[in-house]
Amino acid sequence: MATLATRANLITLAGVLAATAPFLHGLPAYRNDRSAANRPENLAAVSALAGRELRPGDPVLFLPSFWRVTASAYPGPFVGARDLALGESGASSGTLSGREVGPGELRARLAGVDRVWIVAQSNLLPSRWVPGDPTDRVKLDVVDGEFARRQEYVRGRVKLALYIRRMPPQPTQSTQSVSAPTPHPTSPNPTPP
Repeated sequence: MATLATRANLITLAGVLAATAPFLHGLPAYRNDRSAANRPENLAAVSALAGRELRPGDPVLFLPSFWRVTASAYPGPFVGARDLALGESGASSGTLSGREVGPGELRARLAGVDRVWIVAQSNLLPSRWVPGDPTDRVKLDVVDGEFARRQEYVRGRVKLALYIRRMPPQPTQSTQSVSAPTPHPTSPNPTPP
């Protein structure tokens, strides 16, 4: 009977080792995956960049609106920034990203700024993506059509970019009017008779 108990204990120990060994072997990889630097959406890094670059009152857009989660997860760097598209906060609307204003209101808000920070999916702007949300379409259309990218910081699938409004076209003088030369007044020179 002692050998039967010993054999059962050895089988149990072998089973525990068989289950534990792969876990222990993969533990460094699991730890590495949990590191913020290895996440495809490194919101902490993007927020740290925002903390260095944004100034109080700077306008910000989140494109698509889902990326507002960056400011929700790490609000400190975004305190004082103006979220141009936000109509109602997440807390008061009972949603994660809040509720945005309509397309017309957003166009009016964008018309009053010369620069805007964008927190966006890294492969947007320029993009062939056509958002289903009309407010996100306005963000893409106006920023892509009226602004030029000045700075960009990409961290995985998220980027922080500064866009500056393009100068309005200056009137050019493509045609100048050509006029006949004006005669110079003649001096009153008496001519001999």
